[in-house]
Amino acid sequence: MLPRTPIRRPLMTFAILVFLLLAVAQPASALRVVTYNILNWPGLDWPGRYLYFQTVMDSLDADVIIVQEIQSQTGTNQFLNYCLNASVPGEYSADLFINGPDTDNAIFYKNSVVDTVTHVTIMTDVRWTMEYTVTLNGYDSSEAQFKILSTHLKAGSSSSDIATREDQCEEIRAHMNGYPTGTHFILGGDFNMYTSSEAGYQDLVGSQADNDGRCFDPVNKPGYWHDSYTFRRLHTQAPGVSPPSGFTGGGMDDRYDQLLISVALQDGDGLSYITNSHKAFGNDGYRLNNDINSPTNMEISQVMADALYYASDHIPLLLELQIPAKVNVAASLVFGKAIIGSTAEELLTVTNSASAPADELDYSLADPGGFTAPGGSFQLSAGSGADHTISMETASTGEKAGDLTVSSNDLDDPAKDVALSGTVVNHASPSLDAASVDPADTLDFGSHEIGAFSDMVLSVYNDGYGSLQALLEIYDAAIVGGDGRFSFVGGFTEESAGADAAEYTLHFDDAGATESTLYTAILTLSNRDESGIHGGGGALSDLTVYLEAFVDEWTGVSDDGILRLALSSGAPNPFTERTSLMFALPSSSSVKVEIFDIAGRLVRTLESGVLPAGEHEIAWTGRDDRGRQAASGIYFCRATVGDWREVRKVVLLR
Repeated sequence: MLPRTPIRRPLMTFAILVFLLLAVAQPASALRVVTYNILNWPGLDWPGRYLYFQTVMDSLDADVIIVQEIQSQTGTNQFLNYCLNASVPGEYSADLFINGPDTDNAIFYKNSVVDTVTHVTIMTDVRWTMEYTVTLNGYDSSEAQFKILSTHLKAGSSSSDIATREDQCEEIRAHMNGYPTGTHFILGGDFNMYTSSEAGYQDLVGSQADNDGRCFDPVNKPGYWHDSYTFRRLHTQAPGVSPPSGFTGGGMDDRYDQLLISVALQDGDGLSYITNSHKAFGNDGYRLNNDINSPTNMEISQVMADALYYASDHIPLLLELQIPAKVNVAASLVFGKAIIGSTAEELLTVTNSASAPADELDYSLADPGGFTAPGGSFQLSAGSGADHTISMETASTGEKAGDLTVSSNDLDDPAKDVALSGTVVNHASPSLDAASVDPADTLDFGSHEIGAFSDMVLSVYNDGYGSLQALLEIYDAAIVGGDGRFSFVGGFTEESAGADAAEYTLHFDDAGATESTLYTAILTLSNRDESGIHGGGGALSDLTVYLEAFVDEWTGVSDDGILRLALSSGAPNPFTERTSLMFALPSSSSVKVEIFDIAGRLVRTLESGVLPAGEHEIAWTGRDDRGRQAASGIYFCRATVGDWREVRKVVLLR
């Protein structure tokens, strides 16, 4: 039967909003389990009852709910759709209703928390008991599962009723004794018992030869529960003294509804009971033989108290479970490159990704060869993380790799591997020579007339570069001397040299330069190992480049076509065997042509005497006045005619 429009709907809608503002939420992400006798649903129906259930269920925000006195698949569907999913469609699902002799159990669960639910029917006397196996989202291990049994034991206080309950409890205990040792289970429902001394109750909680199915009372308060001030906070029946027709009246005075747990849920590890979370929802301790909603309830709003009063002749009973820890760590940790002998460290973040109040994550780190991790044991509360410094050994070059193992109490992944990798490399080796280490060299722009100079390319090498050597970074440059005429084309920029050389184009500005003048400057290049790697960025030795350019005045002929006094540059220059210089005389003159080394010492006199007017070729074969081969290097050829003198630079290569 579909829900009917309630007479008090406008008032109820407003009241629900008020209560939602006043309600106290459950601890973050605790797994809340509820048992609730919903009283003859949907057979006992009257306007507005489903809205009262909706108010109760919205506030309970349970993750798993077992109910008793539900009558059919139709009733299951109606409770799911109109009482649980009314506020958030699709939030809950239900297992298939099992129809049997006076069967009245069902289970509902939140889809965001529970992955699957399967069931087994325990054919106990009078009414069948249902066993449900609940698997949590995000967990694969059976240790993250729990079984919850929903039962409705025989009501009544006669000896026959008590005997029937005992028979039911014996069958339930025998079934649970068949569980493997360490099984997590909860037995809940409407027990209809008055005292802990009842034989059926002792069948459930007492020690037997097989204690795999032994239950424990989370509140551990044995005694005569009925109509007792001592046990007033445990009472779940009945919320009304004179409730609606069909309800049991008399006020709160019985502990009929119970949630008992297994020993495995008491150890505090993994899936376990949260101490003091057992609660008769809405029972503020002042309800003995009284209504749940009058006088003012000290624990819940008036809206909620009214909803509990009108929904059922029982109130919900709940407890909360801690969920297992969940380790979260990167699958790999990449160190990249590190300079030999440097300190190479990376942070490994380990997180307990389970939401509070989940179990603490207990873990340790085991490092592979070539790497070092902190020793000892660590613990993380739910939702928290910690960084650990992992070091790579750098005493020798080579590829480093291995698996670091995070051993923890994560049920699904107790030994999680993190792949570590890195490469230890040698320092870069700056050089101005492609074949060997040469920290200094000369870049000669040659001897040219003004306007005839070309730009020159300078190459910087990383000698011996390979996969186990750092890149070379040229990060700064300074040019001193040369009258400021030497410069980088486009300005200096940082470059790197690896397998390929770094190249710079340099320019000599000859505009306004003095003819017959040698311009020299020193270029210093600052170098370092590649930055951005472990130990990188360290300064290496500088490279020195000597820059030279000789401004020539040779033309051989004046503007009016008359031959004038002049000495040309050598050709070829540099030379290995012979170089020639052209010498022009406008008239017969006494001429001296000499070769000097860079220290100013006379090496060879090429000409000394009178030469006729005209052009003359002066050759030097690289030998001194004694016929010996001169050493490689820079030499200067000087021509002297009277007071006129001109110098040209030549370079001898052997």
